[in-house]
Order: sequence, then C-alpha cells, then structure tokens
Amino acid sequence: MSRTVIVTALATCVLSLVCPAPQDARAVQPGSATCKTEMQGVKKKMQESLNLLDSVKEAPANAKCAAYSAAGEIAEDIRESAARCESRDKRTSAVRDADDVIDAINASYVKSCPPRPGMVRVKMTIVTRITSDKLPKPLAAIHKCAEDSDMFSANERFDLGRLVMLGCPGIENPTAEQIKERNMRPDLLKKEQVALYVTRDKDGDEPHRLTFPILSADGRETATDVLPAGRNHVGDKLDLIESYWEPAKDGVCRVHAVWRVTDAKPKLILWQEATDCAKGVGDLKTVLDRP
Repeated sequence: MSRTVIVTALATCVLSLVCPAPQDARAVQPGSATCKTEMQGVKKKMQESLNLLDSVKEAPANAKCAAYSAAGEIAEDIRESAARCESRDKRTSAVRDADDVIDAINASYVKSCPPRPGMVRVKMTIVTRITSDKLPKPLAAIHKCAEDSDMFSANERFDLGRLVMLGCPGIENPTAEQIKERNMRPDLLKKEQVALYVTRDKDGDEPHRLTFPILSADGRETATDVLPAGRNHVGDKLDLIESYWEPAKDGVCRVHAVWRVTDAKPKLILWQEATDCAKGVGDLKTVLDRP
C-alpha cells in the first residue's frame, strides 16, 4: 500500500469529518460543545499523521514501523471522533473513510514490518479485566450480570462503532436442558461467559445487547444472549462476528459459527462442525451456509 493511497484516504477522511453537525444540547452528541471541540482537533490529527508518513517516506522499510504504528493510532482516534460526533446522515461515510485509512496503514505496516524470526503474526483481541464500577455509564446501566466481581472486557472496532464484550458468570450446575439448548459442554458452560454489545463509540454510548441464533444439540435453531469468554472475535469484515466452542452434540468436538450483524441483530450465516479434533481444530464440515 503506497503512501499516495494512504494520503488520498486521509484527505477523503478530512473532508468527511470537518462538515458541521446539527445542533444538539446534549454532551457527547453531534453538535454539542464537546463534539465541536473534538472535531476541531481532527485537522490537526490528520496533519500529524501526514507528517509522520512524510518523515519516513525515504526511509528503509523497517524504519517505517514506528511511524506506521503511530499513524494507525491517530487514525483510530479520528474514527472514534467520526462515530461519536458526526450526524447520522454523515456518520456512515465518515466512519468508512476512517476505516479505509486504518486498513491502508495496517497493510503498509504488514508489508514493511514482518514479524521477527520465529514469530507469527496473528489477529488479536485485546482483553482486560475490569470491575463494574469502571464500566462506562451507558454500559453500567444495562450490564448487571457481574456486579460483584471483575470481568472479561474487550472493546473492538466494529461496523460503524464498537463491539464490546463483557463478562458474565457461568452456570454453576447446568441442567441437561441448558446443555442441550446452548449446545455447549457443561465444563465450558460453568466458565465465564460474555454478553456482547454494539455501541456508538468506545465510551459505550447507545449500547445494544446482541442475541445470537445458534443450533441446539438436536439441530434446532434457538438463541442465546451470551457466548463463551475468549472464543469470539470480529470477522474478516467489520459486520461479522465469529465464535467457536466445544458443543454438547454427540460426535462433534468443535463448532464454528459466524453471524452478520445488521441494526444490532445478528443473523447466523455459517455453522460448521468438526468430528475429529485430535490434531487441533479438526476438519470443519458446513452444516448451514446462508448469504
């Protein structure tokens, strides 16, 4: 990915973000004083990112790594401003433009900064442990399943906002019906689960809890509003969520599920099952495949 492509994407992103938003008296809303101040900083951040790229344009590939990393962080900040402060009619294009910048910078980083010998580059979900009193207020108001303990927490770029995963206690003594309906082995049901929310921004504004269609142990389509902690990630496209776990279905050692999320409603589009996991993931066979 050339610097020209990145700069073009940055320029498009600037044009999307500097347009004024409708007036709104509420804080952290398009048109609010907070958002006006935040949007005034966007041009400065864009120039800072361009300066970083210019500073290494003639440098050897491996010398560009720190600049690409810093530029990527700035682009993430700009995306957050777009998600939080753009009006609804401009938000989609502004966030998508910022995503194009992030993807271009990431592609340049991968090209110029190979992993060290013996290391493999993998897609990671950053996980922390937090307590309920540290949750952003919008999420604290609706996430009530882990009030007295620390919990799993992840906050990832997703669609036009964020995907937030927050821990919930497992089921201490899962019943046969719960095992069948969740299609999950009892030892995994006992472990921490996560509720998943789509939000407008990192601060958890406008949270929507997701309910996931799944296949039960007897093959029926049912649903769950929690998934096993540490088994979920954003897919290859930013509107996809993937998960895997050890199911309760006889003869199956692993399931892999993919959902497409539209308007905070997940649709099950792929369900795969493996019957032999002796050598890792196993050979996944497709049971359900929807457009």
